[in-house]
Amino acid sequence: MNIIDKCLESGLYFQPKDLHIVNKLVSLLFTKKFKKKETLLKQGEICKEIFYVQKGLLRVYVLNDGREVNTWFVQEGDFITSVSSYHKQKPSEHCIEALEDCEIISIKKSTLDFIMKNNHKAALFASNELFNKLCDYQEQASALRFMNAESRYDYLFEKQKAVFNRISQKHLASFLGIDTTYLSKIIKKHIKVNR
Repeated sequence: MNIIDKCLESGLYFQPKDLHIVNKLVSLLFTKKFKKKETLLKQGEICKEIFYVQKGLLRVYVLNDGREVNTWFVQEGDFITSVSSYHKQKPSEHCIEALEDCEIISIKKSTLDFIMKNNHKAALFASNELFNKLCDYQEQASALRFMNAESRYDYLFEKQKAVFNRISQKHLASFLGIDTTYLSKIIKKHIKVNR
């Protein structure tokens, strides 16, 4: 979904009659292309942008004792950033990497601050998007904390079906906190149950 459609989709903040305003706001943003496995944000960098995925799939991960641990997957129509790094302008604990070739809208912090100060509809839209993502992340964190590996697999399968078949077993196993051998057993069991 392109960012203009995203702004207009709910009709809560921007209406079709506001298309000229949305187009003007979008003209302040930058489109970037990233190849598969290219990094948008490295651990230790200060995040100065919010990313909107127009096309492709990203993963967010942390490095834990030299191991990459996936914490989030982001697809078309979603915003992503390293929230703490972006908001507090401190080094990021997270990395963001393209899992597919991607087309990303990049929104600089200074640009978003300017837009939000000068357009109340944009500020409301941004606030709503932020709270939606925080709700998703909180729900996921709470649900996954108390589940065994099979339940976590089922949860992800139900909540992120569109992403599920686009990620490798290696990345899925990392997200679930298990090894790929155990994941293979869970997948076989899941297929057998759902036949």
